[in-house]
Amino acid sequence: HSDLHRTSKITMEANKKFQAFAAYEAKGEIKDFSYVPISLKPDEVELRVESCGVCHSDLHQVHNDWGGANYPLVPGHEIVGTVEKIGAEVKELKVGMRVGVGPQTGSCESCHDCGRGEEQLCSAKIKSYNTATGDSQQPYTYGGFSKRLRVRAKWAFPIPEEIPSEYAGPLLCAGITTWTPFVHNKVRSGQKVGICGFGGLGHMAVQFAAKMGCKTYVITRSPNKKKEAEKFGATGFIVSADEKQMHSHARSFDFLLSTISGDGVVYEDFFKLLRPDGIFCCVGLPPKISFKPNLLVVNRLTFCGSYLASHSEIKNMLQFCAKHKVLPQIETLKMTAENANKALERVAKNSVRYRMVLVNN
Repeated sequence: HSDLHRTSKITMEANKKFQAFAAYEAKGEIKDFSYVPISLKPDEVELRVESCGVCHSDLHQVHNDWGGANYPLVPGHEIVGTVEKIGAEVKELKVGMRVGVGPQTGSCESCHDCGRGEEQLCSAKIKSYNTATGDSQQPYTYGGFSKRLRVRAKWAFPIPEEIPSEYAGPLLCAGITTWTPFVHNKVRSGQKVGICGFGGLGHMAVQFAAKMGCKTYVITRSPNKKKEAEKFGATGFIVSADEKQMHSHARSFDFLLSTISGDGVVYEDFFKLLRPDGIFCCVGLPPKISFKPNLLVVNRLTFCGSYLASHSEIKNMLQFCAKHKVLPQIETLKMTAENANKALERVAKNSVRYRMVLVNN
């Protein structure tokens, strides 16, 4: 009798559907969606999703702007949830713990980059959604626009108690994206740092630079953002269209971080701001970038990019944010299909200040 009971319980488990929200086609509306998840693996945890941030890249994926999107597509990679089940091999997480999951949920663990602890550069990385699973009932990974989620425990990061759940999600994308460039490029206290562009990424970058002790400037086309920039810790403000202002800071910056994703930027104007051996680092994704290399060559400048963060850097960033009270500015909506569409629409219009978060319950 108990065996029968156990078998029926396992069958129920196997067919239990997860409720989520998905786009069913490119540029399609987000609608209700349910799926039978792949059974919990020994190195995985099951989360009850508390909240999920809405990122510009979610919009690109829903619209298939970059190609390669697979539908139904459940977006969301700024996920915070509570651990409800743990696989047999999971040691570091316990039921009831609050964890965060970002855009990356796995890597091959055998390549050169994984070997040197830079898992975010692995060419076979697993993403929180739209990565093929090889399973017929759940053919792709599904993201955080959902009630529940299964994910490898290694990529679920304990959230320090000082950080409220709805604020933690954006740290796992906008946070790590702007944290890593400072760490990797060895930016230090006392250096003069400029943040180019001031939105979802920029308002995080300003806080990191300021709390690291840098002389922190915001460089933007929008003169009306000065008060906001100062609120987040900027000590200086430069309107990029004002030639006189730009000229007065020529050859004075150690490091510029570009969060700009728009077109039509004259990169040479930014290069003029850097002192010799200065660094210009891109985390924004404009459709394309072009510039004359002269200033780069004669002033021995570095032009580089940065992507996500390694496993250890994500942990370090969360500790830094808890200690220095670095949090995104957010707007929240209850997580429903209708609100997911509203949130993506707001992101498309660039009217969010500065990160949108969908909240369950």
